[in-house]
Amino acid sequence: METENARPVEEEQAEPRGHSGKGQTMWSGLHDTWVQLRQYKAVTQEQERERSLQVEWDQHMWEQLNQAESYAHVLESSLDLYKKKYQAALGRVGELESWMQHLEKEAGGKATGHAEKHMLLEDLQSKGQAEDNLAQFKGEQHSAQERGQAVQLTCQHKAIIQELQIQLAASRTKLLQQKEALAGLRREFASYKLTHSCSATRSRNQLTSQEILRQKLWQQAKEHWALVEDLKLELAREAKRNSNTVTDLARLELAVQSLCQEAVAERKQQQRELAALQHQVCQAQALLGQSRRLCAQKERAIQKRDRLLRRAWASHSVFQERARAHSLNATSREAKHGSWCAGAPVLQQRRPKSPEQWWPAGQALGQEEAAMKGPQEQLVGGDPELQRLGKVGLPLEALHGRERRAEAGLGQTSFLGGGGPAAAAAAATTSARGLLRELIEELSWSKWQPLQAASMLELEMFQRQLQEEWSVQGLQACMMEQKAENCSLQEQLTKQTAALRLARWSFRQAWLQLQQQAAKIDSLQISLEASRVSQHCLHQESELVVADVRQWVKEQKQVNEELGHKLRVQIKQIAQLTGERDLLRELVERLQQDNQRLKNEASEKRIVCERIKVSEWYPLLRTHQRLGGQPAPGQSR
Repeated sequence: METENARPVEEEQAEPRGHSGKGQTMWSGLHDTWVQLRQYKAVTQEQERERSLQVEWDQHMWEQLNQAESYAHVLESSLDLYKKKYQAALGRVGELESWMQHLEKEAGGKATGHAEKHMLLEDLQSKGQAEDNLAQFKGEQHSAQERGQAVQLTCQHKAIIQELQIQLAASRTKLLQQKEALAGLRREFASYKLTHSCSATRSRNQLTSQEILRQKLWQQAKEHWALVEDLKLELAREAKRNSNTVTDLARLELAVQSLCQEAVAERKQQQRELAALQHQVCQAQALLGQSRRLCAQKERAIQKRDRLLRRAWASHSVFQERARAHSLNATSREAKHGSWCAGAPVLQQRRPKSPEQWWPAGQALGQEEAAMKGPQEQLVGGDPELQRLGKVGLPLEALHGRERRAEAGLGQTSFLGGGGPAAAAAAATTSARGLLRELIEELSWSKWQPLQAASMLELEMFQRQLQEEWSVQGLQACMMEQKAENCSLQEQLTKQTAALRLARWSFRQAWLQLQQQAAKIDSLQISLEASRVSQHCLHQESELVVADVRQWVKEQKQVNEELGHKLRVQIKQIAQLTGERDLLRELVERLQQDNQRLKNEASEKRIVCERIKVSEWYPLLRTHQRLGGQPAPGQSR
C-alpha cells in the first residue's frame, strides 16, 4: 500500500521538477535581458549624472557670481559711506580751519588791543583808573578760557582724525581681501572656461552618439517585444501544465486524506490494543505482587515454624535428658530394689509401725511431681505448637507416672509385705523394665515424629515456591510477548507515520513549486511592464537630455558674457576706488600737516598770551597797591 502511494507521489514530484527546469531556462533568458536593460539604464544614469554635475557646477558658479555681486554691492556701500565720512571730515576740517583763522584774527586783534591797553594802562597809572583795567583783565581771562576750549576742540578733532585713519586702514584690508577674492574668482572662471568649453564638433559627436543609442534602444525594444510574445506562449503552456498539476495535486490530496484516515484508525486500534495489553500487564503485576505477598507470608510462617521446631527440639532434648535421668533413676532403683530384696528382713524390722511415718515421704514425692509439672505446663501453654508437641510428650509423663506408681507400689509392697515372697518383687521389676522399654520406644517415636513433620513442611514450602516461580515465569513470558507485540505495533505505527509525513512533504513541495512558478510568472509580467515603461522613459529622457544640452550651451554663453561684463565693471570700480583711496591718503596727510602747524601756532600764541598776562598783571598790582594799599584779589580771598 505504501509503495503504491509513494510511486504517484514520486511521479508528481518529477513533473514539477521538469516544469521547474523549463521555468529556470526561461528565467535565465529573462535574466539576460534584464541584465542588458540594466546596462542600458547604467549608461543613461551616467549621462544623467554628468548632466546633474554640470547643472550643479552651473549653480555653484551662479552662487559665486551672486556672492561677487553682493561683495561688490557691499564695497560700493562701504565706499559711499567712506565718501560721506570723508566729506564730513573735510567739512569739519574746513570748519576747524575757519575757526583757527578766526582765532588767529582774534589773537591779532587782542594783541593790538593789548598794546593799546598797555598804553592806556600807562596812561591810567597816571590817572588812577585801576577798576576799568580790572574789568578788561577779566575779559581777557574769559578770552583765555575760550582759547582753552578751542584747544580741547582741536584735541577732539585729533581723536576723530585717528578714528578715521583706523577705519581707513580697515577699509584697505577689506579692499585687499576683496581683491584676492576677485582674483580667485577670475582664476576659477578661467579654469571653468578651460574645463567646460564645449566645441561644436563635440556637440555634434554627442548628438550622433545619442542617435546611435536611440537606434540601438529601438532594436532592443523590438527584440524584447518578440521575446515577450514567446514568453506569453510559454506562459500559456505553463498555465495548462499548472492546471494539470493542480488536478493531480487534488487527487494526491484525496489519497493523502484517505491514508491519514486509515492511519488514524490503525492508530486508534493500536492504542486500544495497547491499553488492553497495559491492563493485562497491570493485572499480571497485581498477581505477581499478590504472589510475592503470599510468599512473604509463607516465609514468615515457615520462619515461625522453624522457631517452634527449634523450641520443640529444645523441649525434646530436655525430655531426652529427663528420660536419661529416669533411666538412671530406674537402674539406681533396680540396684536399690536388689539391695532392698537383699535387706528385706532388715527393712521389715525397721519399717514404721504406723502409716503416719509414710506420710512425709509421700508428701515429698508429691512436691517433686508438682515441681516437675509446673515448668512443663508453662512451656506448653505459651504456644499452640508447643501444646501440640506437648501432646506428644503426654505419653512420656504417663510413663513417668506409671514408673512412679510402680515404684510406689513396689515400695508399699516391700514396706507392707515386709517379708513377702521374692516372686512379687521379681514381677514388679519385670513390669518396671517392660514399662521402661515401652517408654524408650515411645521416646524414640516422639523423637522422629517432629523431624518427619519438619521435612513435610519443607517439602510443602519447596513445592509452593516452585509453583510460584512457575507462575512468575509464565507471567514474565506473557509480558515479554506483549512487549514484543507492542514493539511490532509501534514499528508499524512509525512506518505509517513516516509514509504519511513523506506524502505530506511531497504535497507541500509540489504546492510550493506551484506557488513559486506562479510568483515567477507574476514577476515576469511585472518585469515586462517595467521594461516597456523604462523604454518609454529612456526615449523621453534622451530627448530631454538633448534639449537640456542645447539650452545649457545657450545659457553658458549668456552667463559667460554677463560674467565678462561684470568683471569689466568691477575692474573699473576697483580703479575708481584705488584713485579715491589715494586722494583720501593725500587729504589725510594734508590734514595732519595742518593740525601740526595749528598745534605749533597755538602753543606759540599761548606762550605770548601768558607773557602778556604777566606783563599786564604785574604793573596793575603795583599801581593798585600804591593807590589803595589794598591786597591783591587772590590775597583778599
